[in-house]
Amino acid sequence: MWGELLKVERDSLIAGQKIKTVRDMLNDLADRPDFGVEHLVWYLHKQLLSDHVDDLVKRGIVERYMSRFYKEHEDRVISLRDPLGKVRRDIKRIPDQTPAARALIDQLLKDGMVERCEDGNGYKTTEKGNRLAVTSLVPRMNRAKAEKLLKGVRERIAAINARDDLLHWVTEVRVFGSYLTDTDDLGDLDLAIKMERRPVKKIGRNAFTEASLEMARRSGKTFGTLVDKLCYPEKVVRRIIKNRSPYISLHSTDELDTNPEMGGKTIYTFEPPKPRG
Repeated sequence: MWGELLKVERDSLIAGQKIKTVRDMLNDLADRPDFGVEHLVWYLHKQLLSDHVDDLVKRGIVERYMSRFYKEHEDRVISLRDPLGKVRRDIKRIPDQTPAARALIDQLLKDGMVERCEDGNGYKTTEKGNRLAVTSLVPRMNRAKAEKLLKGVRERIAAINARDDLLHWVTEVRVFGSYLTDTDDLGDLDLAIKMERRPVKKIGRNAFTEASLEMARRSGKTFGTLVDKLCYPEKVVRRIIKNRSPYISLHSTDELDTNPEMGGKTIYTFEPPKPRG
């Protein structure tokens, strides 16, 4: 969609910032008509807070299930107390990121990742910046590895459709991107999937919603919002398909339907069983 993806080293830096941080930031900013240095300040601050909370989890100071809460409530992190009730000395405040943000925007301008808006107020991402925004940072793979990954995906989807404890079937899978070329140097395995809701035992207008909430409740997981709970059944299916692989990139078939230039080849279809009676 934005041309050939950039090839970058996952441990490289731009103006002292991790390439992953810059990539994710550009991804967030790509759809904005313009942005300012203050947006970069906010993003860098948020990233440092997230890294700090992850470190506290790793050291056993914060419970993993509470990490999302603390990442969204910095004041609670700063006031964390030890078992004796004293504010912990190993909690740090995130310093002002304005100088770092200005250095980063200067470098992004120099590298052609962003450009000034026509009216001179603010910045916007360029085609090169958009390509970095969607670039994978995992080591590239050969076609043999991609074929093995695809075989595993097919097997897991067949298993998903055979289970009766999930709330979705996977009815179609399309592969697109570099896999459809003749190259032996691939980044992600780009897959578009189509899901269909299964009928649920409950009856009523909100039957599927109630079934989704029940599945979320039975998982024993902590959810931040009602939407997280409602999306949980679909998220489970996606998680099974990916199988923790950083190489598998999942999309929706709707994305390909609305962007025909992305191509796509159907490699799997499934016809759900018809209701009895």
